[in-house]
Amino acid sequence: MKIDSPKGAEFITDTLEKSGYEAYVVGGCVRDAIMGREPGDWDICTSALPEKVAEVFENLTDAETNYHIHVVPTGIKHGTVTIVLRSGKHSADDNNAIETYEVTTFRSDGEYKDRRRPESVEFVRDVNEDLKRRDFTMNAIAYSFSEEKLIDPFGGMDDINNKIIKCVGDPGERFGEDALRIMRAVRFSSQLGFSIEGSTEEAMDNGANLLGHIAAERIRVEFDKLLCGADAASVLRKHRRIIMEFIPEIEPMFELDQENPFHLYDVWEHTLHAVDNIEPDVVLRLAAFFHDIGKPPCKIVDKGWGHFYGHERVGSRIADAVMHRLKYDNRTRKTVVNLIERHGIVFNPAGKQASRLLHRLGEENLRRLISLERADVKSQHPNYVDERLAMIAAFEEKVDYLIEQGKCFSIKDMAVDGRDLIALGVEEGKEIGRIKNELLRLVVDGELENSRDVLIDKAKELLCE
Repeated sequence: MKIDSPKGAEFITDTLEKSGYEAYVVGGCVRDAIMGREPGDWDICTSALPEKVAEVFENLTDAETNYHIHVVPTGIKHGTVTIVLRSGKHSADDNNAIETYEVTTFRSDGEYKDRRRPESVEFVRDVNEDLKRRDFTMNAIAYSFSEEKLIDPFGGMDDINNKIIKCVGDPGERFGEDALRIMRAVRFSSQLGFSIEGSTEEAMDNGANLLGHIAAERIRVEFDKLLCGADAASVLRKHRRIIMEFIPEIEPMFELDQENPFHLYDVWEHTLHAVDNIEPDVVLRLAAFFHDIGKPPCKIVDKGWGHFYGHERVGSRIADAVMHRLKYDNRTRKTVVNLIERHGIVFNPAGKQASRLLHRLGEENLRRLISLERADVKSQHPNYVDERLAMIAAFEEKVDYLIEQGKCFSIKDMAVDGRDLIALGVEEGKEIGRIKNELLRLVVDGELENSRDVLIDKAKELLCE
């Protein structure tokens, strides 16, 4: 079997082999290459000790290799050296010519006291011993470029072909060593469309509480990848018990009947359909995941109809707290929270709503809100969907038209600026802000033309008020 790879990966393994060592590409890059996916990184494992790896590449000259080589001792304690290659045919500032590879000595892991990383490692001579310590069989495959063959002691190739995620060895031990592997399993299931083997799945459920030992940032990274996977909704549906470990706020959504003819599903199932119906962008998927999380505390039933007054505001506060806890960056958190707070809006293509929302939200976030509303509606009872989707489409056409016309929606787009107002005698500070905001409001509402002369005349009137 032949695997295509960047030239740098073959150069490194070939160089190590010529120096008398074994060397293979290993792990996720082999799995992705087998599946016809583009690997993100190419990791290399070798029988050479880290000091020997560094020695081999530090002694090579540019003339010998046609590469400028930089050796970085990134993780000597755990056997890892990073090799940075820059093609000699390119200039020093050409980032496209740079390739980076982690090269790690064959090793076995010591005790995992923190449920995340081994306390120590022992360097070994056999690649099979190294593969034994890895998480899933599909990731425990090495490949030799020189021999064009796979090293697959745990049947990873069969599991890839059968679309199965299965632990190497005892699943309970694997998750007990590193609980983040639980999140990796559900993330891979979402991204690859693989099912999780029975004993592996049972060990995940039994050990879900171990996620409490994992840093919020690491869970967040895996959760984002899960949400953006093609099978996110089905994975969330099947493994909600695991998601509850770090977002317990979702539990009241389970089986919560909406008791409303506009809704076919309970709140949780509606949420999963919304996730499925929105683009696989992390902000949009997060907004869809959290958009109705405020419904359980807001539910009332009046004359046999379920109502959820104010759930948008309640949900935005819950999402804000969860995203704080999971260490999301402020920009992502605030964007998602604002989308949730506004998601109950009913779009109307007539009138000034499109102009005003473009002013308040900006084009990018209004587009996001439209996507969220469309996904929300698509996840409701099909008897009422077509009319609502048509209204959203008409509103989006209005937004498109306003953008194409180059209309003014922000202060920076106005035909006058602060210097023009100061020249009229407007004092800097609150007064200049008041006049600029009022001019913008009039322009957005279509009451004033966005031209310098018109705005200057109106500013003179406002100055006299």
